[in-house]
Amino acid sequence: MALARITRPGLVSIAVLVAILWGCIFMERHLLRNSKIETYRALRDIRYLKFKRRVEPTSQPAPPAAPSTGPVVG
Repeated sequence: MALARITRPGLVSIAVLVAILWGCIFMERHLLRNSKIETYRALRDIRYLKFKRRVEPTSQPAPPAAPSTGPVVG
């Protein structure tokens, strides 16, 4: 003689709740993976921007040449 029985609606509700729980677990793993990828991408971009800032500028341009006395052909 059973003191407690699980009815069909009870089993269905347990199955639905277990499916929701597994969905939440998979969604959490997906979000964590994406957040790690985005974190690494942001750190790489920051490193690249710092490197760009450290690049030395080019040398000063040469002063203009003295004007020539002859005619300019061309």
